[in-house]
Amino acid sequence: MSYYKFDKNDVFTNTLKLFPEVKFVIYNGSSYYNSTPNISGTFTGSIRCTDPGSISLYEVNIDRSTSQAAGTIGLSKVANTGLIYPWMVKDGSRLNFRTNTQASFISSNPGDIISGSSYPYTASISKELYLAATPRYVSPVIAASSASGDDPTILSNGSVSHLLALKNTIDYYRYLSPHFIYSSSAKDISAGRHNRDFDSMDLGLVSIPSIFYGSQIKKGTVNLEFYFTGSLIARAQDTNRNGELIQTYGVGSTTNDVVGLVLYNEGFLILTGAVALLSDGADVYTSAGSDNPKWIYVAQSISGSITAPNSAFVMQMSGTSNTQVLTMFATAPKGELNHSNNPTYLEATASNMLYISTGSSGYIESDQRPIKNVVSSAYADPTGSFEKTTYISKIGIYDRNKNLIGLAKVATPIKKTVERDFTFKIKLDI
Repeated sequence: MSYYKFDKNDVFTNTLKLFPEVKFVIYNGSSYYNSTPNISGTFTGSIRCTDPGSISLYEVNIDRSTSQAAGTIGLSKVANTGLIYPWMVKDGSRLNFRTNTQASFISSNPGDIISGSSYPYTASISKELYLAATPRYVSPVIAASSASGDDPTILSNGSVSHLLALKNTIDYYRYLSPHFIYSSSAKDISAGRHNRDFDSMDLGLVSIPSIFYGSQIKKGTVNLEFYFTGSLIARAQDTNRNGELIQTYGVGSTTNDVVGLVLYNEGFLILTGAVALLSDGADVYTSAGSDNPKWIYVAQSISGSITAPNSAFVMQMSGTSNTQVLTMFATAPKGELNHSNNPTYLEATASNMLYISTGSSGYIESDQRPIKNVVSSAYADPTGSFEKTTYISKIGIYDRNKNLIGLAKVATPIKKTVERDFTFKIKLDI
């Protein structure tokens, strides 16, 4: 086997900046990611154990269900739940899963099996609707100190809404547009300032996990479409590439108005358009009853038990993915790599058995065995002039200790003669 060391000009590392397209179709309580259908399996109704609008991390538990559970697995007596799940044996390393409490870890004995949550881990978009009366912050309830001087008791914990948690982020982007103001009492509408407060107005919040778009949403690619009874009634796009969602199609006075905001780095859509898109149509967007279509109701059918049967929504955008690519050039020089240890490299006829002798005392193989002539000729006999020929089908990548760490294969074996040299371009995403 021949080894060749990569020169400094044979190895390159560069970055590919890609913009994968992302599309969600939302209808009747379900979302569909990039037109992915719901494929049924032999044991489950969904072969990926998740709905079509979700991404399954690692894609484990393919076509598995709890109905396949039976007994234990292996000598460790790991419970067979029918699903793949992480587990470990408690020992002196004090390793534990984050989903398990410290109390349960302490109560277990050395040698016990500690299990984590079952796969698959999934990610999907979500929608929250904030009406004017919806509290953005819930204060904790704390009992007053008693006469005996005991410390106050927390009766219930408080909570902060996702919208309020984004307040500083929204205000940070005000250099892009005056619409990025969480709360403003300014009256000068002509100057682009708005007398509004996100804590006391109707709006919608769409959350998009980063696994769908990568490092950030590409500016200028967000496209929202609102369908009612099968017809497109409105479209909003970030045509200015500054985070403003502007209605570019529709009826009524809201066309060319800013109906929402995009947080490109954080993956949120804030829908502020609360003007009715239709006056002669209504759908069930909340538990309170029917209402006219509005931008704040985009993707509302995945927010809970609401299905909004007359409405459908399409969300399109492009993500940003930076992929490190390692490029290696492996050269097969002239006059080298023209011998093979493959038995088919030598002549294989019945008479060649005379070149091999074996017995109880040893094994002898002649070093004069002829090499097979594979040079083509226009005649069956004689063949063409002999020329040492090999075929390269694999290229092995080794570390400094000559451990095989990678293997590249070509689609068709490459014919290598003494007069030929080849350079193979090997690319690997890292």
